[in-house]
Amino acid sequence: MAIRRPARLVAPLFLLVCVAAVLIVVQTTLSDDGTSPSSATATATTTTRTTSAKGTPKTYRVRSGDTLGGIAEKTDVSVDKLVELNPDVDPQSLRAGQRLRLRE
Repeated sequence: MAIRRPARLVAPLFLLVCVAAVLIVVQTTLSDDGTSPSSATATATTTTRTTSAKGTPKTYRVRSGDTLGGIAEKTDVSVDKLVELNPDVDPQSLRAGQRLRLRE
């Protein structure tokens, strides 16, 4: 049996590490939600904001782990106002990808 050289085993591992590093850099670069790269999540959902002349976003797209209180803090809209503007949304079971109205 022929002796295999260590480079034949290390080269594919090195390639996988390089691909993973590129993917991480691309994901953190495309993330425009103000988080640091160390706190970036594996989900690809992002915040969608439609702004008006006032500069206040019209909608917010729920991300994994979001709560109504957290969304209220991020968007400077009270929880009561969010519930009023989104009567069909259950505050206890927000789903990633849902869109919430922030203003009329």
